Amino acid sequence: MANINNAKRAAELVKEASKRKAVASAREQLWIDALAEYHKDPARNETERRREYIRALENIVHKHPDDVEAKAFLAFHIWDNGSRGIPIGSAQAVESLLKEVFAAQPNHPAHHYRIHLWDGEKEESAVRALPSAALSGQSSPGVAHQWHMAGHTFNKLRRYPDTAWQQEASVRVDNTQVMQDRLMPDQIHNYAHNSEWLVQTLNYLGSASRAVSLACNMIEMPRHPRFNTLDLRTNGTPYEVRGGTAVNGRRRLMETLLRWEMWETALRLADSALLEPTDLPEEQGRRARIVGLAHVGLGQLDRVPADIELVQRAMQHARDLRRVAVDAAEAKALSEKKGRGDVDKAMSDALKPYSEVIENLGDHVKEIEFASDVAKGETNGMLARLEGLKSVSKERQARWRFRLGDREKALALAREAVEGGTNQVHPLLVRTELLWGAGRTNEALEVFGILRERAAWLEPGLPAVGRIAPVIAAAGLTGEWRPKASYPADSGKRPSIESLGSFTWQPQPAPDLEVTGTGGRVHRLTGYRGRPLLVVFYLGHRCVHCMEQLQQLAPRAKEFGEAGIDILAVGTDTPEGLDKTLANAGPGGVFPFPLAADPSRAAFRAWHAHDDFEDVPLHGVFLVDAEGRVRWQDIGPEPFTDFHFLVRESRRLLRLQRRE
Repeated sequence: MANINNAKRAAELVKEASKRKAVASAREQLWIDALAEYHKDPARNETERRREYIRALENIVHKHPDDVEAKAFLAFHIWDNGSRGIPIGSAQAVESLLKEVFAAQPNHPAHHYRIHLWDGEKEESAVRALPSAALSGQSSPGVAHQWHMAGHTFNKLRRYPDTAWQQEASVRVDNTQVMQDRLMPDQIHNYAHNSEWLVQTLNYLGSASRAVSLACNMIEMPRHPRFNTLDLRTNGTPYEVRGGTAVNGRRRLMETLLRWEMWETALRLADSALLEPTDLPEEQGRRARIVGLAHVGLGQLDRVPADIELVQRAMQHARDLRRVAVDAAEAKALSEKKGRGDVDKAMSDALKPYSEVIENLGDHVKEIEFASDVAKGETNGMLARLEGLKSVSKERQARWRFRLGDREKALALAREAVEGGTNQVHPLLVRTELLWGAGRTNEALEVFGILRERAAWLEPGLPAVGRIAPVIAAAGLTGEWRPKASYPADSGKRPSIESLGSFTWQPQPAPDLEVTGTGGRVHRLTGYRGRPLLVVFYLGHRCVHCMEQLQQLAPRAKEFGEAGIDILAVGTDTPEGLDKTLANAGPGGVFPFPLAADPSRAAFRAWHAHDDFEDVPLHGVFLVDAEGRVRWQDIGPEPFTDFHFLVRESRRLLRLQRRE
């Protein structure tokens, strides 16, 4: 049951359970038989297997009506089948089943299932999941996803303060887990999504500084070619995985800076490791866009041509990558003896992603040029140019149209932005500003009244807030005009948000390390304090892949040294056995870094480079900063060998440390 996503392993475990079922109770035998039948023949029709499993669960519920778990799993599988081509006949029937579960166990984690159940129905049905949204996280406080799920319900109901609270709880619990278990953040399911969703919701509330802080923390996190990266391979092509915290953090950061016109912050961050140039043309173009718009916003129009040139370079880079991708697709298809039609399709498929990137970059150029011309006072043909911009929000379009004299269209767009962004403060700010500017004071005061009800989390120092100062004064308000932050009673009884963990991820102290190297030299982690250290755990001289790893690291040792990083390789050999590792070093029989022995695997265990269940060591690579904190790691059954990536990533992480 715990291996629902690993059918092969689940089938093996069920076979073992079937062998032992004679000692199980009658109820437990029903469970074993149901699972054994489901996993017996994976080649059978999946729909039929799922339907029969539902019937088997119904049989358990019928024969054992006090089996709460049978009811919970029955509800789950009916819901899960809905995404597998077996429609849910009645969501209300599943709701009735779940109510029986909660009647017996009010804090049962099946609140997760109820939220999913109504999340898949019409938006107005989300209110039916409110009782579970109020209890989901509390039912499993150490599971980030349970806090996250309640955010689905509140988000559908446009209750953004509650959505933000739930997502922040999820982020904090995630951080607790990754820091306690010494994991890379992006190894956690939904880690990046939890954080980027919270940044988005903080934007809806007007909590711009907290949004920036969290987005920056996402960018600070260690990157890995399997999870999240903004680098290119040694051959100049992108890695397959470019999502995660790296991309989502940058995009949410730039979205926040643009929405709230935080131009000084944008330029400061662009001059740091947090918003540095990248090798990916789409990301480089987005960076140049926000920098260009910041220069316009601050009146530094003489710097705008250079920003436009950066976007144009990114466009050329994208064209170059497109050509490489198309050529590679053609060569692969031809090597597989594909027909001309299939070859053309492969080339077309390779073309599409880059064509979209190039189109978006072209739009960035047009937007920066348009913003610059507006700032210069240009009016001829400007409204037609604005029509052609695809990446401009309705709020920004409205403000530009108002400035260019098209007030009616501007006010209509501002109204549409409010209608499309229910309970979001930014559209309300823009509409209030434009109504006041148009002399429609009563309407401006009315919209401001709606804004004020939602402004508890709005930062007062933002430019958009400053522009409605006359409206605030006309409303007779002085001093603090925002209401006190509070949550409705049906949000549930929540713990202190701080008790769930840290708002941001931080690197953790490295475990102690004391190992004996060649010549009897003792290596202690404390002896490297004040200088970064790359620690490589390998599985001894008999491990062919380990020897290949050390041989690939050796030529990169100089680059690590130039970055101020020492290297120490720790193997499972005895101190005497290290000579056999050195024999694999190639000419000269010397690696350009010291070797050390850990035959007891004590260091492997302490650094989590060990499978305690199977009692076997694992490969591990760790970057420890000058203060003794683990900044980056890779642990697994295969050795990490992409040192081209790791040199660059190590430099980036150490630059961020200096910023701290």
